[in-house]
Amino acid sequence: MKVLTIRGKNLASLEKEFVIDFTAEPLKSAGIFAITGSTGSGKSTLLDALCLALFDASPRTNRVSENIPVRDVGDKTINQRDSRNILRRGATEGYAEAEFISLGGDKFRARWSVRRARNKADGSMQSSEIRLYNLSTGKEEPGLKTELLAKISGLIGLSFDQFTRSVLLAQGDFATFLKAKQSEKAELLEKLTGTDIYSRISVTIYERAKNAEAEWNLVNERIKGTKLLPDEEINAYETERTSVQQELSLLKKERESLVAQIKWINEKERLDNEVKQAEADLTVAQKATEEAGKRFEYILRIDSVQDIRDTYGLLKNTHEQQTGYRKNLLTSENQRRENTQRLSDARKTLEIYEKEQEQLLEKQKEIAPQIIKARELDIQINASDANIEDAQKEYAAAKTIAENTEKNLSVIRNTLNQTEKTFCSLNQWFTVNKNYESIAPRTELLVNLVTDAQTAHELKEQNKKTLTSNQSLLEDNLKRLDNLKQETEQLNRLLPAEIATLRAKLTEGEPCPVCGSTHHPAAKTEDIQRMKEQELQKAKEANAKHTEILTNEIEKRKNEIIRLSAMIGNYAVQYDKAYCSLEKNLSDLTDWQELFERATLNEYLRTRTNQWNRHSEDLVKAQEKINKLHTTIENEEIKLKEVSENLKVKTERLVNFQKIAGQLQAERANVLHGKPADAAEKYFIDKQKDITVKLKDATDNRNNLTARQESLNGIISQIQLTISQSEEKYNVLQQAIEKWIKEKGDITHEQLAGLLEKDNAWIQAEKQLLKALTETVTTARATLAERRKQLEQHNSLPAKPEYEETKAILQEKLTESNELEENRNKRATEIEVILSSDTKLKEQMKGLEKELKEKSVSAENWKKLNVLLGSANGNKFKEIAQGYTLETLLAYTNTHLQELSPRYHLQRIPDTLALQVTDTDMLNEIRTIHSLSGGESFLISLALALGLSSLSSNRMKVESLFIDEGFGSLDSDTLRIAMDALENLRTQGRKIGVISHVAEMTERITVQIKVSKTSNGKSEIQVTG
Repeated sequence: MKVLTIRGKNLASLEKEFVIDFTAEPLKSAGIFAITGSTGSGKSTLLDALCLALFDASPRTNRVSENIPVRDVGDKTINQRDSRNILRRGATEGYAEAEFISLGGDKFRARWSVRRARNKADGSMQSSEIRLYNLSTGKEEPGLKTELLAKISGLIGLSFDQFTRSVLLAQGDFATFLKAKQSEKAELLEKLTGTDIYSRISVTIYERAKNAEAEWNLVNERIKGTKLLPDEEINAYETERTSVQQELSLLKKERESLVAQIKWINEKERLDNEVKQAEADLTVAQKATEEAGKRFEYILRIDSVQDIRDTYGLLKNTHEQQTGYRKNLLTSENQRRENTQRLSDARKTLEIYEKEQEQLLEKQKEIAPQIIKARELDIQINASDANIEDAQKEYAAAKTIAENTEKNLSVIRNTLNQTEKTFCSLNQWFTVNKNYESIAPRTELLVNLVTDAQTAHELKEQNKKTLTSNQSLLEDNLKRLDNLKQETEQLNRLLPAEIATLRAKLTEGEPCPVCGSTHHPAAKTEDIQRMKEQELQKAKEANAKHTEILTNEIEKRKNEIIRLSAMIGNYAVQYDKAYCSLEKNLSDLTDWQELFERATLNEYLRTRTNQWNRHSEDLVKAQEKINKLHTTIENEEIKLKEVSENLKVKTERLVNFQKIAGQLQAERANVLHGKPADAAEKYFIDKQKDITVKLKDATDNRNNLTARQESLNGIISQIQLTISQSEEKYNVLQQAIEKWIKEKGDITHEQLAGLLEKDNAWIQAEKQLLKALTETVTTARATLAERRKQLEQHNSLPAKPEYEETKAILQEKLTESNELEENRNKRATEIEVILSSDTKLKEQMKGLEKELKEKSVSAENWKKLNVLLGSANGNKFKEIAQGYTLETLLAYTNTHLQELSPRYHLQRIPDTLALQVTDTDMLNEIRTIHSLSGGESFLISLALALGLSSLSSNRMKVESLFIDEGFGSLDSDTLRIAMDALENLRTQGRKIGVISHVAEMTERITVQIKVSKTSNGKSEIQVTG
């Protein structure tokens, strides 16, 4: 995998678009290049851009351990681990782009981009986007964001974690790992190699084993808690069930018989009641028919006059029509009198409007010349007002510019005063702190000296404690050796009888003078009279073996004491050397020894140096600002003079225009009394329109009233003719009715009118009611006969009780039978439930026994695995895996170490994560890591970082490497060694980027990517060489 190009825009401090092209000179020919710039300028942002383009993640946000929301814009928040945090504040969009050569040899371009909503600085942060282009084919790769990220990872053969270990060398982390405490090494190695999965596996195995055992116990307890019925109880329940079922069969038959008898009695009672009701219904119907006799006669008389109904109706209608015609005639005559008066008034109104129109036309001719004059003056006044408006705008603009210039000048002068005060304050601070001037540039060196001194002191004290412990153990061992020698001499003098005497004196819990054991089984036997020769010989051999072991231990302790004494001396020399250097370099700092003793000197130096650098930058900025403000004030004073002259001219022009406007307004006030010409003209036009409308309305009204008068005359004549015709018709109908009455002979006019008042609907309804009365009698007779027949049939049914038992007696017997049947049913159900539950429990027991067997196998398997690898804290498998990982890592590391410095070979101290070095130039002497110099430590940690890179990249060649740390604390000699090592890497065909602000290193590397701060937190990139 090889990086070809890195591009980006609006990433942290890098605002402008930047391009770093490794295929163009000078980077193309450079094996080693430096990325330089002051702290905070944005050097590491270049590596963030590379990672964003390939993985949508960056090292700086990935190191954040907590998911805490931080404020973005307005009331919106964003997670501090979100890669979009790299977007520059105030920017609306940004991107990162990388071109690379894949494992297959094709060229690809990956692009990461992000933007804010509506392309506004206060818009919500939108989701980041990933795009991938195959530059070899010229096509864009399709897919969703997650699919494209997976495709990129496959093209380069590395995940994000592998990439950060393979391409971004973790030299600084391994420098920390080399000198870390034993308890810290496991955590560092886990972070560096990404082997945290083994901890999780170990914890998972432990939890699974624990859960499997708990599950087995749970099933086992369920089996123990399950109680089954004995066979004797089951047989008894089945016998009882058969007996109960037989009883229930007899009770059922008895119940059915009683129910049938009660039902027969109920039915007879019902039929008796229905016969009585039918007899009553017949009596009521017959009585109602007799009472309706007069109604039957009345309906027959109505039927006899129906042939004259139509003639009588016409006579009545004609009379009513005559009354209406006479009423209409009276109304029309009244309307004609009113219309005659209104027609007279309309003719008079029309004459008035015609006279008003003539007067208006005469007055309009008189006023026309004044309207023309008024319009001419209005035109002149409008032109004058426009001139005044333009002059006022120019005056207001000139006045605003003058006021703003004065305000701006005042603000600049105030800023200058404040800046000069700041400048004086900073100068005063540097005067007071002049003793720190020589210390600030050497802070990193001094911090390293302090760290070396403190480390040497701690290691010296640790070795002293170890030395004291070994000396104490040596003394104890020497005493034990003397005791063993005395015991040996005593054993050599002892006879078997004396051995028996000694054994008799042994006390449980106290050591044996022969073998040293505190447990004496032989002393508890009753037969202790004699000891055999072979037992004495065995005791002598055991004593000799203990003497040999103790002698070897003493020799080992003596060698360890010699080694520790040498180490203590070495650490003391290192401490003295570092302390002397501190005394020489911190002579201007009075209380540095006290700070050193309190272990706060490093913090003090960093704080004071940061303060010194910050004040230095502030002083330069203040001086630049003062110079710039003086120039600005001069320019603003010249500008103020110019705008004041312009304001004077604009004021005079405005006054002249206002004077002319006043003269025109006075003349215009005398024409039309100052009223608008259009208003005067509109007045006459509106009046003319009004009188025209009135004339038209008056004419139309007169014409309408004339037509109305003629119409009413015709209506009155027609009504009078209709009345005459209706009177003739009425006389003819009246004569016909008189003739019918005479022929009938038995009816009068009043009786005829009464009979004909009933309409046809009433007649039909009355006939239906009378018919219903007749039908009700017929129906009642039929119903009575039917119900008497049903009663006779019921009395002949076989369900009739044999004995004359009452309904109450039968009901009481039925209740007793039901209660007994219910009790036996309840018992039958109880037995069935008991037997059914037992059957289910037996089936469940089979399943539980099968489940217990399966759980047992699972629990045993997890138990075995837990014994080997499981632990509650995950340490057991992690330590095993880290041991193998460290061995593999050391194999890769030593391969690179042979290329960098063949003198050293890195080894693992057995059964630990600690490391030691074999020095081939010193006859393969084994040295502790802590004895290495700064340059040697750098080479070892660089080899480890390269080893991790090889381990992570796994059989693929990574041609682009970046080192982002580790050079700030190196002296000139160590820096030379480091540069030689990097040159050695370059000869292997790798392109190496070194991120550093160390002057000596950047001087030796000619090709550089310079990241320079400009202003407002911005930086620019320039490639030189």
